Amino acid sequence: MTQEIVVVTGLGDGGVWVEGVQKSACNSCNARSGCGQHSLSKLGRPMRLWVEGGSDLKVGQEVVLSMPSGGLAMSALLLYGLPLLTLLAGAAAGQLYGDLMAVAGGLAGLAGGFLLARNISRHFQDRWQPKLLPGCDHISVISAD
Repeated sequence: MTQEIVVVTGLGDGGVWVEGVQKSACNSCNARSGCGQHSLSKLGRPMRLWVEGGSDLKVGQEVVLSMPSGGLAMSALLLYGLPLLTLLAGAAAGQLYGDLMAVAGGLAGLAGGFLLARNISRHFQDRWQPKLLPGCDHISVISAD
């Protein structure tokens, strides 16, 4: 389970918007020049997420966000990989009947893959959803000065 310190940037019905520049991974490896994570952290572009809960939080408050291990990778694989596989399978099946059918089969496979990915992601949504850690609704930073 990955944990990040994020800042509440907005409040809404049933949840909060949080932002945080991802820095935790940048201190743990030496592949900084070829790492997309390091490049994004240098740009300072924050990652913005909607998280359910946190009705008692205030804008500007720092909280700890817990993200399931492998959840992001599995959801990305499902969202991109499954439609790609079904596109290729549909195109290969359609190729048996000619080029035009290969295009039609590929498009049908792509649409079917997106529908299948959506249904599967709804099933696993609770496992892949980031959550605010209980008891960590405020972070105090103590300096050693």
